[in-house]
Amino acid sequence: MVRSHFNFDWSAAIQGWLQKNVEQSYRSDMHRWPTLLSFDATIYRCGPNARLFVVRDKPSASAIPSISGGNETIAWPNSLPNVINPFEETVLPDLLERVYAHFELRQQDFAIIIPDSEHSTIEEDFRSWTIEQEKAARWQLEFAMKRQLLYVRGFDQVGGGFFLPPGYEFLAKDCERFFQDHPRYEKNVFVMTRFVPGDKLLVALDVELRRVLRENDLDPVRADDKMYLSDRNLWNNVCVYMLCCSKGIAILEDRLVDEFNPNVALEYGFMRALNKPTMLLADVGFRNLRADVIGTLRETFDITDIKETIESPVSRWLRELN
Repeated sequence: MVRSHFNFDWSAAIQGWLQKNVEQSYRSDMHRWPTLLSFDATIYRCGPNARLFVVRDKPSASAIPSISGGNETIAWPNSLPNVINPFEETVLPDLLERVYAHFELRQQDFAIIIPDSEHSTIEEDFRSWTIEQEKAARWQLEFAMKRQLLYVRGFDQVGGGFFLPPGYEFLAKDCERFFQDHPRYEKNVFVMTRFVPGDKLLVALDVELRRVLRENDLDPVRADDKMYLSDRNLWNNVCVYMLCCSKGIAILEDRLVDEFNPNVALEYGFMRALNKPTMLLADVGFRNLRADVIGTLRETFDITDIKETIESPVSRWLRELN
């Protein structure tokens, strides 16, 4: 039987674990780090042998932490999937994403799943964990810290890894409209390419590239797909696409115009500045290499033989990402 003060023990231990990691990595931010001063913890049953701790930041340092009682748990929400082993590497990321969404957790809040234990102390609990459970706990804490760091540094995160950098908060409503069409941030891929309406080569390239990405359960988009800005500002519309996509592919070709397309260069730089994985996909005949991309690994295709050469480099890049 789980000890009577299990919830209190682990709420305090989780806070202490977080504090230790923040102190090691972000010591200068400790005074303003959420959930370190005070918090509310609500504990839910999670499968037959685990429990979910939902930890919410309390804004006042003088507020006494509130922890749901003893060793009791609240029933697992019906709208969330029931899992036997929430610590499985293939299960945990998606489950946690759903948990954060269901409980509408803010950036300063977090959730963590802990195994049940019949031992009498935290130390004995931890020693009884499997390697899988230890790895899952570390991953969950790192995930929580990344979200909280964005909050501490003034970034606005909506969920699923999406965030609005400082200065782009005015695009929040436009991003919401984008997500109505493309709701899975982690699946959205921004395609950066030259715009020449009606050009047969570029049309064929767009069709084949989107096909390959969709077959890999991704959602490819281009900035000319739809206008999301009410004032029809072109650059801000491009920003919405770049902000709302988790990754991108920049097409390098100069057979139509002998240049490194400036729009592609600008968009590629924006994506990389946001530290989003971005593939450089270059035509084998591309000549206009610039100093800032010469040292960057590129994949190649043949724009005169798109159907036979586009799938392999894109699939290879996606495998490396995963």
